[in-house]
Amino acid sequence: MVKILVGNDFDEVLRTRSASAWWAQRVMWFADEGDIVVLPSHPERAFLRYVTSMTGTRLESLRVLVPPTDCDGSDTLSGTSLTDERLLAEIRSAIAGRTITSILPLWPGAAIARLARALGVPDALAGHGFIEQGGGALMNSKTAFRAIAAGVGVPVPHGRVCAEEEDAVDAVCELVGAGQTAILKKDYMSGGAGNEIVSPVPGLSPVGAKKVVVASEEGAVRQYLSDRWDWLTDNRRNPFVVERYFPGSAACFAEYLISDAGIEFGGYGEMLSEPVTTKQIIPPTEFSPEILGELTRQGRNLCEPLRAMGYRGRLSADAVITPDGELLFTEYNGRVTGSTHVYSVFGGKIVGREFMKDRVLLEGFWPKGWSVPSFDSAVETLAHAGLAYDRGSRSGVIISSAFDRRDDTLLHCVVAESLTAAYEVEKKLEQCFAG
Repeated sequence: MVKILVGNDFDEVLRTRSASAWWAQRVMWFADEGDIVVLPSHPERAFLRYVTSMTGTRLESLRVLVPPTDCDGSDTLSGTSLTDERLLAEIRSAIAGRTITSILPLWPGAAIARLARALGVPDALAGHGFIEQGGGALMNSKTAFRAIAAGVGVPVPHGRVCAEEEDAVDAVCELVGAGQTAILKKDYMSGGAGNEIVSPVPGLSPVGAKKVVVASEEGAVRQYLSDRWDWLTDNRRNPFVVERYFPGSAACFAEYLISDAGIEFGGYGEMLSEPVTTKQIIPPTEFSPEILGELTRQGRNLCEPLRAMGYRGRLSADAVITPDGELLFTEYNGRVTGSTHVYSVFGGKIVGREFMKDRVLLEGFWPKGWSVPSFDSAVETLAHAGLAYDRGSRSGVIISSAFDRRDDTLLHCVVAESLTAAYEVEKKLEQCFAG
């Protein structure tokens, strides 16, 4: 019995991202005894030792495979590399007569369906038929989200999907003409990296977006859209979203597992941005029980049509809570997200299944100015400072990610009894890693 984990962090046909191999290695957190893990490049041994020491999986039982370096020369798992005959031969050898029970990709791309078919086990990939026909794109499309959410009555911000420049001008002018702020969102980007804000007044901070453009008149809006059209539409390939932006809102999510058996709630959290997403708090500590109840109820409503369509896998429903207390859903993400391993492995497996009752998980990227010479150095520094996660107290710091050699940083997750206590630990981390 064996599970195949695939670190394909996104679909290269839909969007591009450079140097993401370190981030794709988070798939290691889901590895169990005897699993096969396919990654875009060889992971650092120190990271593998750390992850398996935390999860209790024997490192020597795992088989980590990477495509031949001459497949396509990229830092990602492309369709070409995943179906390379040399990689397939290595996977077949690693299976060695065992039964493949499941194939778990980070991103449900059609290339994963081709991989499953090439191995002769299409049924091991949940929702194979849906994924094979490109369904993964629908599950990560902001424009498809708005159509489905509106169709089932899940509340969304006022706005529309735009494919034509004149329609986009009208949509933005409708908002800024009323003194409201517009946010424009590319179809296939995440974490706010594909968002820009158009404000009728200056002084607005770009929370949840890359930048703010000031434009209150039609002429200025037209000029902005003309200048940014190719970027917004991925060189005229995709429509994009124009919707009302609410300054001062809180961002949150509820995540589910959609399977043949039904829809299972996984976890929820609050997302913090500076200006794009940098931290998450699981569970959210500042929201009322009524808001959390509505978040989980409407998130489940979003899952129902997706399950009926044939999607099987993780689904994160993202929303904002406006300053007036209104809950509005802004997108969904049908994939293993940057939150999945935090609530399901850190919380559910390491801290304990009831962690949301007495613990807070504060996870995020390192701020500018923090760095470390190596992954091992980070582990040693945490231990020396008495900050490493302790199973007895169920508190401390878990290193979330592999080492990002572009800027010598990591992600970390603070486990504490309260959010206040978690931020106190972060102050101590700053003393360890800043400068």
